[in-house]
Amino acid sequence: MYSIWLLEYAHVPTQAIGSVLSGQHNKGCRELAFTYMLLKGNGHTILVDVGTDGESPVTRKMHERDCVTGWQPPHKILAKVGVRPEEVDTVLLTHAHYDHMDNLKAFPNARFVIQEKEILGWVWAMTREKKFRAPQMALKSENIYEALHLIEEGRMVLVDGEVKDVLPDIDLYPAMEGHTFASQIVVVRNPDGVWQNVGDVAYVRENLTGLNGDGVFVPVGLMVGSPYHITKSYEKILCVAGGDLNRVIIGHETDNWTRYPSKQYEDGLHVAEIALAEGEASVL
Repeated sequence: MYSIWLLEYAHVPTQAIGSVLSGQHNKGCRELAFTYMLLKGNGHTILVDVGTDGESPVTRKMHERDCVTGWQPPHKILAKVGVRPEEVDTVLLTHAHYDHMDNLKAFPNARFVIQEKEILGWVWAMTREKKFRAPQMALKSENIYEALHLIEEGRMVLVDGEVKDVLPDIDLYPAMEGHTFASQIVVVRNPDGVWQNVGDVAYVRENLTGLNGDGVFVPVGLMVGSPYHITKSYEKILCVAGGDLNRVIIGHETDNWTRYPSKQYEDGLHVAEIALAEGEASVL
């Protein structure tokens, strides 16, 4: 069994709703959390995504553009649950956007896992003429260069499609041509049931439940693929979850801090404690 914590490393107080829920223009703003997820168990210390490098000049400009505030580095965030970055042995990357893959170097002993089509898709996109680059707005090209070096060094593993037991009781399945070229969803099979981290395939719960709970899937507002592909992913997410949305972890959702036991720290950021393995002490 894995202990699971969702760790907030920054947040955006005023995200345009139209970028979160496709077609909902001029509907105002809402807060988004910026998070990564920590798993401990079966002899492993695992992160799902790595967040941003808020000390990099390029990233600071992107933070300013996107109104990202309150950023804290991984060593401070992980200390809240008693872990050091050097202890992380595996990072499962949901996709290559900068708020998920911009801090690879902070985890010197980790092996990274990402979909092959995700990396190669962004390499292809980076070769297009400037006029075709709008879908790259959340991409930091330096992250792709770094990923290619890690692949050469044997520290980044490219997978092709669904993977069973990428680590004990952890599966991956892809969400192709939706939010990105090949996002992937991380499934944790604990004795108490299945948990899924869906990355940015969904930004908020309404993507899956529909507006006002009407059951009509609402795609995210930022996609490189099609609404049909991403809504097909929503169908798979709900099927894997058995319809239980509490089992679907949406990293940008601020309702995580009320849905699961959580604590807000002096820096204004939250930790949610989603599951505890036998013998694991609560950090809250």
